[in-house]
Amino acid sequence: MFIRWRSGALIGLSIMTWLGCSTDDSEEPAAHAGRSAAGNTNAGGADTRAGAGDEGGSSMRAGAGGLRATGGVAGTEPSAGSPAPGGQSGGGAASSAPPGWTCVYFAYGDGQCDCGCGVPDKDCNDAELAHCDVCNAQGSCSAGACPGRIDPDDVTACVSPPARWTCDPATYGDGTCNCGCGVVDVDCPDAMATSCEVCDQSSCWPLHCNEVIADDNAHCQNPPPNWNCSARLYHDGVRCDCGCGALDPDCESAAVDACDKCDSPGSCSAHACPSVIAPTANGTCEQPPAPPGWQCPPGAYADGIECDCGCGLEDLDCRDAAFDTCVRCLVCGGHGACEGTVDPSDTTECAPPPSGWTCSEAAFRDAICDCGCGIADVFCQGIELSYVCGNYPVEGCSAGIKSHIDPNHNAECLVNVPNDWSCDRRFYDDGLCDCGCGVVDPDCPSNDVSACEECDGDGSCSTVACPGTIAVNDTAHCAPP
Repeated sequence: MFIRWRSGALIGLSIMTWLGCSTDDSEEPAAHAGRSAAGNTNAGGADTRAGAGDEGGSSMRAGAGGLRATGGVAGTEPSAGSPAPGGQSGGGAASSAPPGWTCVYFAYGDGQCDCGCGVPDKDCNDAELAHCDVCNAQGSCSAGACPGRIDPDDVTACVSPPARWTCDPATYGDGTCNCGCGVVDVDCPDAMATSCEVCDQSSCWPLHCNEVIADDNAHCQNPPPNWNCSARLYHDGVRCDCGCGALDPDCESAAVDACDKCDSPGSCSAHACPSVIAPTANGTCEQPPAPPGWQCPPGAYADGIECDCGCGLEDLDCRDAAFDTCVRCLVCGGHGACEGTVDPSDTTECAPPPSGWTCSEAAFRDAICDCGCGIADVFCQGIELSYVCGNYPVEGCSAGIKSHIDPNHNAECLVNVPNDWSCDRRFYDDGLCDCGCGVVDPDCPSNDVSACEECDGDGSCSTVACPGTIAVNDTAHCAPP
């Protein structure tokens, strides 16, 4: 038992001794991508700090890879709490980053010249691009290694992609050779298609580089899939065609000012430049809001798709006011068809309903199968049976009462409101005996005034309740005064 206790004690003592001898230095975080440790360690692995006590009693102690400086009695006192280059702790740490610095804070003053960080790094001896050590630190405007997109005239900033660059701006100078983007990427060693690394979704042939011209990797040999104009207009070397769904390589830039023609067939613009061409993306159009007075759905105005007519105002998608340019007539009836529904003499207006239509113009155009209107409604789709009826206009022969419709010919009625009926049309044959209405109501069981149930309804000759002034034996009229 004693032997077992002594063995356990010895093991515990060994563990405590090991813990006590271990260094109290914590593991250092890795430097940021692309950053070398060169210049931060001296020969033999001693990690020295500038200004951490370079004379008079600089304390050194054993550490991983050599001797580590822990500070000095004499010399410049280090900034408290500021991490040294590469995340080291101790005196001589990197200075805190100044206002406007966009890169990670520990990149400032770490011994390497960081560029593209908004303000100059104090490690940069001058403002020459050749002196940049790191151009793609986290937070830099450049995603690629030096020179990346760093502006040669201002190494704290990046150059914008060229005016004719059509791909995502972030991909220009990102360290990868992007092709089919209108101009050769600065990351490409040459203009050959064999140098291409990526043809992304925004290139002239999305996700595939096999359409890139062999000796001009900025362009494709065929129009991109979203090109809507004639293929012969694409990169024809003659003019800049705009509104065709994609940027024409003939355009000097993507600005609308570069456009030569904006209304070729297939263009989203129906009129001469600038029309509705997007100011900074001339391959597309910018849809304006529908103006006051527009009677069609707001999204149909200048949508770059179809010429809408009968909308109260001219659609910018219509090349002219001629009837044969009308493609869609949404509010004039006929399932959007324009023939017979739009006024040929004024394509902004609807044509009147056809002869024989007895209901309102609104009912003719409401996209509902209206019944009892004298002629078949086009929205009944040629079906004459009453089961397709969706509405029974009061002004029609039914007076709004479904049972009046002829079940086999839904444009006609079995019961018609007489022309001489002076009361509300909805009250004729509605189940209540109305009197004084100019015509005997079929709801009245006899022509005696005692049968009257309503004598002073709108349009009745009597203005007081039954029997009112209704004639004793004539429920359709009032007695002489």
